[in-house]
Amino acid sequence: MKMNVTKQCFGFAIVMWCMSFAVCAQSESVMLDNGEYQIPAVVLMPDTAIASPAVLLLHGSASHKNEVGDLYLRLAELLANKGIASIRIDFAGTGDSPVDYTHYTLKSAVRDATVALAYLKQQAGVDAKRIGVVGFSQGGLIAQLLLAQQPDIKSFVAWSSVASDGIGPFAEMFETLYMTAKKQGNVLQHYGWRSPLLISLDWFEQVKVNTSLTDMQRYKGSLLAIAGTNDTVVPPVAASRLINAAGSDVARAVIIKGADHIFNVLDNNANQDEQLLDITTEWFEEAL
Repeated sequence: MKMNVTKQCFGFAIVMWCMSFAVCAQSESVMLDNGEYQIPAVVLMPDTAIASPAVLLLHGSASHKNEVGDLYLRLAELLANKGIASIRIDFAGTGDSPVDYTHYTLKSAVRDATVALAYLKQQAGVDAKRIGVVGFSQGGLIAQLLLAQQPDIKSFVAWSSVASDGIGPFAEMFETLYMTAKKQGNVLQHYGWRSPLLISLDWFEQVKVNTSLTDMQRYKGSLLAIAGTNDTVVPPVAASRLINAAGSDVARAVIIKGADHIFNVLDNNANQDEQLLDITTEWFEEAL
């Protein structure tokens, strides 16, 4: 695949990383071309003498590349301090994406993740054999679909991840929105944290036939599934379901006490988000 890349490098950010962290790191904003539209991405590369392992970060439903409460931005910083590179992207219709949300489907998201992964592996400072991926909520579903196509990914960390073939945790959306989408070709979905988005009929149809959980039996890399006891969006039992479905020899589920779907990141008095980030960083430090 021929890849056109538009780069914007921020020198000030480079200086700040060197001042703030034991390992210097360079943050670079890029626009990746998937052949249909541009994918906004941020690459964070540690300045190390040897090739670094690297992690692809895939955000959840109607979110963005930095994630709620800057969870992915913070994770990228922690990984860089451990000498691990990362790339985080905006899926179609979210964040800085130049297209609307009707472009977002399971297939388009996997395509965008594949483009980002290829770009990450091409970086001179990256060890392409030591790649990990993080998927948050629906981003975990996208990660599972990606793993089916890219089984050489060494490690997968799932945050509050969907773990089901077919409709699964999207059942309520299907009950309330699917018929309208069938009639109109798309349907407006309202969210409590952002403006509404138009969801395409293609997204619904692809969710119906997805076999992501069954396909995980072919994945042999290491797997960590993290969930919260208070998650009412994706029940924490999904973490156990995911590791039981995988073909991984090394698979672990961690359930964080008191954590909701977003690990209480918006609660200044909670620390479950810090637990999440520490567990994830330590996992990749060992797994990659």
